Amino acid sequence: MSNIIYLGDGVLKELHELPNTPGIYKFLNEDKEIIYIGKAKDLSRRTKSYFSNLKNKTRKLKTLISETHFLDITITSTELEALLLEQHSIKQHRPKFNVQFKDDKGYPWIVLEISKEYPSAKIFLGRKKKGELYFGPFPSSRSARESLSLIQKVFKLRDCTDSFFKNRSRPCMQYQIGKCSAPCVSAIRKGDYLQEVNSSKLLLQGKGEELIKKFYKLMDKNADKKLYERASSYRDKISSLRDIQRGQSISGFSKDRDALAVHTLGKKVKVGVTSVRGGWIVGHENFNMEKDGINETVIEAFLSSHYLFSTSCPPFILVEGRIENKETIQKALSKKHNKKIKIISKPSNKDLGLLNISSQNTKLSLKARREEIRDLSGIFKGMENLFQLKNKIKLIESYDVSHFSGQNAVAGGVAFNVEGSCKDMYRIYNISKVNSGDDIASLKEIMRRRFSSKSKKNVPSPDLILIDGGYIHLKSVKDELDLLGIVNQEVISISKGSRRKPEMDSIHKADGSVVRVERSSEVHLFLQEIRDETHRFSITTQRKKESKSSHRSILDSIRGVGTGRKASLLRYFGSVDQITRASIQDLCKVKGIGKKMANIVYRNLH
Repeated sequence: MSNIIYLGDGVLKELHELPNTPGIYKFLNEDKEIIYIGKAKDLSRRTKSYFSNLKNKTRKLKTLISETHFLDITITSTELEALLLEQHSIKQHRPKFNVQFKDDKGYPWIVLEISKEYPSAKIFLGRKKKGELYFGPFPSSRSARESLSLIQKVFKLRDCTDSFFKNRSRPCMQYQIGKCSAPCVSAIRKGDYLQEVNSSKLLLQGKGEELIKKFYKLMDKNADKKLYERASSYRDKISSLRDIQRGQSISGFSKDRDALAVHTLGKKVKVGVTSVRGGWIVGHENFNMEKDGINETVIEAFLSSHYLFSTSCPPFILVEGRIENKETIQKALSKKHNKKIKIISKPSNKDLGLLNISSQNTKLSLKARREEIRDLSGIFKGMENLFQLKNKIKLIESYDVSHFSGQNAVAGGVAFNVEGSCKDMYRIYNISKVNSGDDIASLKEIMRRRFSSKSKKNVPSPDLILIDGGYIHLKSVKDELDLLGIVNQEVISISKGSRRKPEMDSIHKADGSVVRVERSSEVHLFLQEIRDETHRFSITTQRKKESKSSHRSILDSIRGVGTGRKASLLRYFGSVDQITRASIQDLCKVKGIGKKMANIVYRNLH
C-alpha cells in the first residue's frame, strides 16, 4: 500500500492534514482490503466530504463509511494523471463499492471515430468496431466524461451524432461554450480539424510533452510568416495543455521509469517508489528498512536488494544524490534483466518533478507511520503494578463475543504492544453453531483455537488477556487455559457498571478480587480504549455476517430462483441491494430471467 492512515475518532483532523493536491484515495476495511477507489483534484477536501454531514448521506455511502477503517492515498501532479491512475487501480483491484463490470466491454472508453470524414470524440460502451481508435477503459462514466471534457477544451472535437452533424445550419451550444470547432458549418478547415484529431490521439497516448514541443514549432513558424492569429491559437493550446499539466507534470515520458525517495524517522527508513509506465503514473509503493546511515547508502542498498530480485525493472531509475557504486549496480541490473538500465542521479527539471511527487508520497507515508506509533510503556508499567502481575507486559490481547439473538456469532480479537495497536494480529473467529449464543462456551472455543499448536507457532503469546465480561467469564477462560496446559497466563476481565457508565466498570482478577480504577487515570482510559476497539471490531464483522445472511435468505425465499438464477442476478447487479433497486425492465436484462420471473422477483423484493 502507499500511504495508509488509520481513521480513528479524529478522522476529520487526520483528513484536514492531507495535502490539497490531486491524487487517488483508497478506502480500506478493517482487514485492509480495498473497498473503494476514487480520484480527487484536492485530496483533503474530497476525503473530508465523505465524513461530514453523515445524516444526509445515501444508504450506500453510509455503508461504505461504516466499513472504512483505513485510508490509502497516492499523490499525483495533475488531475488527468489522477484519472488515469484511478482507472488503472480500479481495474486491478475491482473494489466492491466501485461500479463493477465483468469484462472490458462493460467499461466506458473514449473513441476517436477516425473512419468518418470529420472524426468525433465520444464516450463509448459496447463492442468495439474495426477502424476506430479506443482509449481506456475508464473505471466509470464520470471519469471518462471528465477526460473527454479536458480533450474538448483543447482540441474542440465534435461529439454529436452523424445525423445531427449533417443537418446543422448554424453552430450548436458546444461551439458557443468553446468545446467544438463547428466543422458541421465549415467554421474550421478540414485539414486543420484532422490535425486536431491527431493531436488528441497523442495526448490520450500520454505524449503531452511531445505535443507541446510540436505546438511551439508551429507557433514560431506561423509567427515568422506573420500569421499571428494562427500563432496565437497554438499559444492558447500550449497554455491549455500546461494548465492540464499544472505544476511539474510527470506525464509524457517516452520511457518507463521509477523515482526513488528516502525519508527517515529515527532508525526507521522509508523508501518510496513512484512508477511511470506508458507515460503516466501507475502507482506508488513504500518499503520499510531498518538501517543506519545516510540516504545514499540506503538507496544503494535498496537498488541492489529490490531490483536484483524483482521480475521486472524499468530502463530508468531516478535517485537523488550521488551513488558511489552506480556503474557496478547498473551493470548488474542490466545483466539481470537483459536490457540496458540507467540510474539517473543528476535528474533534469522534468525528472525532478517526478522525484518531488515520490518524495511527497513517501513523506506522507512516514507521517502516517509516525502517528500510529505510541509509547505505552508507562501505561503498561502502571498495569503491572495495579494488577500485581508477575511478568512484564509486552503484548496484550483482548476478546469480545458478538451475536444477534444467538445467531451468526463471531468473536473479535485485537492486540496491542508498547507502540499501539497491532493490526496484523487482529483476528475474527466464527463461532460454531453449537456454541452460538453461549458467551462462556464461545470464549472457551476461542481459547482452544487461539492456543492450538498451529496458532502458537505463527504468533507470539500475549502477556495479558483481557476479556469483556464478569468473573464467571474470566474463570471459564482460566479453566480452559489450564486444560490446555497454559497455567501461567495472566487474564483479567472488565464488566460494565450501572447504566454502562465507564466510571462504574469493575476489573476482575483471577483470584476473585475486584480492582477499581480512577476514571481519569491513564490505565483506565487505555483499558476502555482496548475494550471499545475490541467491541467495534467484533460487532462490525458480526453485522456484516448478519447482513450477508439476511441477503441470502431474501433471494432464497423467492420461489423459482434457484442457485443458477441467484448467481446470474448477483453477477449482473453485484449485490442484493442493487437487485432491490432494479426495475422489472432491468431484471429482464439478466440471463435466465424472463419477463414472468422478473415480475416474480420484483414483487417479492417490494
